[in-house]
Amino acid sequence: MIVALALATHLSIGPWTGADPKNAITGATKYRLTVTGEPGAHVHLRATGQARGWIAAFCTDRLCSPDQTALDLPASGHADISFELVRDDETAPPKSGLVTIRTDEGAKVTALAP
Repeated sequence: MIVALALATHLSIGPWTGADPKNAITGATKYRLTVTGEPGAHVHLRATGQARGWIAAFCTDRLCSPDQTALDLPASGHADISFELVRDDETAPPKSGLVTIRTDEGAKVTALAP
């Protein structure tokens, strides 16, 4: 009998360290979002909960996508991307508060944004 195990997608978030991605947004609060799962899996990410007047962006060296993005996990089953919060409106609250990042498969992580 052959049993195939599908690896669940897992998200974790922490402070961004190291050089900024080429497309990083100046003045943004940056986090390192780590996505792990089955190699080759297509993962759709979306951010919700940021305060009005704040933009959540998923950034790589090629592109920053507001509110949502998709990625294919490499052979390692591990990808790090920059998750950024940008105050886009001068009337917005000074802090964005809680932001939740979810996958379509149900994985989620919540960050308390400054």
